[in-house]
Amino acid sequence: MSRKLFSFLLCFFFLFITPQSVYAAQEVYLGGDSIGIKAEYDGVMITGTYSFQANGKTYDPSSTFLLGDVIIQCKGEVISNLEQLYAILSSLQNTENTVDVKIKRNDKIIDKQLVTVYDEKKNNFQSGLYVKDSITGVGTLTYIDPGTMKYGALGHEITDADLKKIAPIQSGSIYDSRVTSIQKAQKDVPGQKHAAIDYTKQIGDVNTNTPIGIYGNYFGNKEHSLIPCASKEEIVLGEAYFYTVIDGNTVEPFKIEITKLHSQKESDIKGIEFRIEDERLKQKTNGIVQGMSGSPIVQNGKLIGAVTHVISSDPMKGYGVYIDWMLENTKQ
Repeated sequence: MSRKLFSFLLCFFFLFITPQSVYAAQEVYLGGDSIGIKAEYDGVMITGTYSFQANGKTYDPSSTFLLGDVIIQCKGEVISNLEQLYAILSSLQNTENTVDVKIKRNDKIIDKQLVTVYDEKKNNFQSGLYVKDSITGVGTLTYIDPGTMKYGALGHEITDADLKKIAPIQSGSIYDSRVTSIQKAQKDVPGQKHAAIDYTKQIGDVNTNTPIGIYGNYFGNKEHSLIPCASKEEIVLGEAYFYTVIDGNTVEPFKIEITKLHSQKESDIKGIEFRIEDERLKQKTNGIVQGMSGSPIVQNGKLIGAVTHVISSDPMKGYGVYIDWMLENTKQ
């Protein structure tokens, strides 16, 4: 099978524990930076199967392998990325090959046999599997804790589009990212930031993927301004700003109107409802776009939350998560 049959997923993250103390007095470094994100699986994940015919036979691995299975060993060798798996399978040049693999299915390790078919004329093989080893995309840094240099970003989870659930990532990294263009939002059609990710400039790791954001250690050298945080009880309806990048790597504030506040006793990503009021942002993006998730929301000089979702029927409106919930994850 050629490399083209391996499915690489490029995801742009959609805009898309009750705390025991109030963090209003805490100060953090304000984010707003565009970040590139690469999250890696603990092996190579199977994202689908297909049947194929060769040498007068039909091969179909769907009865052996399931969506979400992760290949962690092949021929006794630990597998951590696609290149390793491809190198092993491409070296098997019998017409039909049976190779021992270990997969992780949920929390169980299972022994399986993978059949590959080698085509000498085409010098490639087929396995009937679609696989990937990572998810990449663009989001926004929310804040950095000056005491621990731990960051919070996105305001929601990294989702695996194939599994349609939170991605079971093992590790990851965040990188410098430069916004190159904007695809404007339309009704029921989300816009998005197009950005160039500089993989030579890692600025942090990803060690936690939660329903209300990703978290890790920040080790970039860009200067950020300190800002106090407000608890959700301090937030009021009316004027506020969110900070994000719409061109290059310049963080800018954009005016919004907070229209509704939801009372919450448990963490949820839809605590703040708001509407964009900034005319320049309206002209540039036509609303909230993918890649803005995690953009910090500031009211009365205090960090109160982060952008999480757009309302698809009206992209000028969106949701934000209370900063209380994100700070609680940082504390953990």
